[in-house]
Amino acid sequence: MKNLQVYMNTKLSSAICFSHIGQRPNHEDNFLVNGFYLAPDLQRQMSDNRCYFFSEPDLSGVRLYAVSDGMGGHNAGEVASRICVEKLALAQKELQRHDSIKSAVAYLQTVIAEINNTVCNLSHTQDEFKGMGATLVLFVICGADYAILNIGDSRAYHFNNDALIQITKDHTEGQRMLDLGLLTRKELSGFPARKNLNRYIGYGQNGYVLQADEYYPILDNGVMLLCSDGISDYLPDSRISEILHSANNLESAGKQLVNEAVASHDADNATVMLIPLRR
Repeated sequence: MKNLQVYMNTKLSSAICFSHIGQRPNHEDNFLVNGFYLAPDLQRQMSDNRCYFFSEPDLSGVRLYAVSDGMGGHNAGEVASRICVEKLALAQKELQRHDSIKSAVAYLQTVIAEINNTVCNLSHTQDEFKGMGATLVLFVICGADYAILNIGDSRAYHFNNDALIQITKDHTEGQRMLDLGLLTRKELSGFPARKNLNRYIGYGQNGYVLQADEYYPILDNGVMLLCSDGISDYLPDSRISEILHSANNLESAGKQLVNEAVASHDADNATVMLIPLRR
C-alpha cells in the first residue's frame, strides 16, 4: 500500500495516528488530533492509501483527541464520522476558555448533543443519509487533568509498565448481556447481537439529548490508546499489549497494530491513536 502522509513531525514524542481502510469499500473512520482531521478529499483518498499522522506537541491550553467510526449506507458512515470531528475541531477554540477538566467536559457534552441532532436531522430528512451514525471516543487534557468521553464501541485504553487497561465500556448488546450476568465472556462470541450498538451518534428522536459516558482517570505516565473496533475486534488485548511493549517507538507500534488488524480477509476500517503522557 502507498502511504498518505497527512501532516508530519519527526518528533516521536507527540501523538500519532494510523488509519487504514482494511477490506471495506469505504473509509468511514475519522480522527481528530488537536484540530487536524481527514477532510472530505483526504477521506475519499483512503480507498487506496494508508494514513499516518503526527501532531505537534502542545503543552498549553486544552488538548483534544478523538476517534470516530462511521456507519450507515453508501458514503453515509464517512459523513457521520466527519461531522463528529469537524464540529469538535470548530469547538476547540471555545474549549480554550475552560480552565478545569469538569468545565471542559460539560462543554463537550453540549457539543456532542448538537452533533447528534445534526446527524439525526440529516438521517431523517435526506434519503442518502438514512440510518447513518457514528461512534465517538474523546480524550481531553486540561493542565494536569484528564477525561475520556465515549459513545458506542470505539475504545480508550491506558498502557503503562506493560499493563494494558481498557478504560471505556462498549455500548453494545454484548456488553449489556455481560453487565446483567446473562452471558459469560466465553458465551459472548456465540451471541449474534453482541455488536449491536445501543448508544451512538445518530441515536434518538426529537427532544432526546445524547450524552457520553465520562471517565476521569488518574494517570502519571504511559500511553493513551484510542481506537475504532477495527483494532479491538481483530486484536486481543494481550496482543495489543505485546506490540506496545516490544515496539521501539510509537510510530512502529502504531504501524504494527494497524497492519496486523487489517491482515484478515474481512478486515474493517482500522484506526489507532497513541498519545504519550507526561507529568
